[in-house]
Amino acid sequence: MKIGISGMFWTQPGVGSGQYLHQLVRHLPAAGPQHSYLLFIPAYPRAERPALPGVEIDVIPTPFDRKSRQLAKLWYEQVELPRAARRLGVDLLHVPYLAPPLRRTVPVVCTIHDLIPLLLPEYRGSPFIRGYTALVTSAARRVIACIADSDHTRDDVVRHLHLPAQRVHTVYLAPAPIYRPVEDRREIEAVLREHRLREPYIYYVGGLDARKNLGTLLRAFGRVRRRFNRPVQLAIAGRPIKKPSALFPSLEPIILDEGIAADVAFLGYVSEEHNRALYSGCAAFVYPSRYEGFGLPPLEAMACGAPVVCSNATSLPEAVGSAAILVDPHDVEGWAQGMLRFLEDEEQREEYRGRGLRRAARFTWPQVAANTLAVYERAFEASLSTVNYGA
Repeated sequence: MKIGISGMFWTQPGVGSGQYLHQLVRHLPAAGPQHSYLLFIPAYPRAERPALPGVEIDVIPTPFDRKSRQLAKLWYEQVELPRAARRLGVDLLHVPYLAPPLRRTVPVVCTIHDLIPLLLPEYRGSPFIRGYTALVTSAARRVIACIADSDHTRDDVVRHLHLPAQRVHTVYLAPAPIYRPVEDRREIEAVLREHRLREPYIYYVGGLDARKNLGTLLRAFGRVRRRFNRPVQLAIAGRPIKKPSALFPSLEPIILDEGIAADVAFLGYVSEEHNRALYSGCAAFVYPSRYEGFGLPPLEAMACGAPVVCSNATSLPEAVGSAAILVDPHDVEGWAQGMLRFLEDEEQREEYRGRGLRRAARFTWPQVAANTLAVYERAFEASLSTVNYGA
């Protein structure tokens, strides 16, 4: 089977869809060497053509490459990608995010990481974004198979997109191979010096948008700071807010109200190497999100040996199991107690460190690739008898 994969997010390895694409493409050839793989990359980002063992590359231009990134993206997804798949004899096309083509020329598998734009009002965006969401969700209803990152997301897809349950398959994600404990204390200390952090510290990495629920975290940390008998910092990594809005609420009023300005460090974007060190050195990793399609950061933290306090909402319990302290995302006191438990009790830290390492070891990218390949093979078999994709 010749498998085509849309590489829309190839040039964005720092975002979730880009991480997923990079890891999947690198692991598929080993999982299924009997198949061939073709990565389609849009031309408009003007990236260098990657060299990937076992993967062919095709760069796809559009008429809008030098005029409009939005239109170039839309034209690539809906016109040029399905054309190229048919022209190059692809047997199955995988679009690894929510944007399958409405007009299919070959069988299409789509990965849906979450349905945030449909389920959370703050994320519905401009009229253009809402129109785009309507287009791609309509197209998603017509794919031969859908991959969801969790059972929670699978249930959302069945419920809200009305796809038959037998066409939606859960394939859990995994931490990237870089995420493992940093054993050399000097490496951790160097990263802490660079970011002007001291130990002990609580760590968060992720978005600063509304669903990430950092207001609750900050109020809980205020209680921690007042009760803990030693100085402690809260380190927050993630791209800074450019302008406060309903989607990106200002955190400054809460920080000032809690009197913790001197104890909260906003690190901005951090590299994977620094992220690994910050996971490895923290007294606790915290993740208070209200909604996740899967939630990789808690698993990455566990893979680095961090004790984790995690929201009990949506898909997150599926990811962390019993290896984290689970707290309702709106329970300020519960979050404060979870952080204090790890700050004050070394035995608890070590207990959850071991639990987390064992839990994270169950999620690997070779397994993700093998499970994804199984979906491809079932979908291709189903396509032979169900749909005329040349129409």
